[in-house]
Amino acid sequence: MIRADIANELRRYTGRGTIRASELAAFLGDKNVSRIRTRYLKELESIDGKQYLIPDVAKSLKEKCVTR
Repeated sequence: MIRADIANELRRYTGRGTIRASELAAFLGDKNVSRIRTRYLKELESIDGKQYLIPDVAKSLKEKCVTR
């Protein structure tokens, strides 16, 4: 999956161009929001400390993907 595909899926899921850590956790099927913040959002800029731009989140997710 390419980064643009990830971003499109996240946009469909949220209905907007930003996503909260809790929404990303639900999208990924992980109930631990702190783990999501640490793994995927720690180094990203946030809007009001809660919202993250979907292209940035998609890039972070793609960088942490393991390909086989």
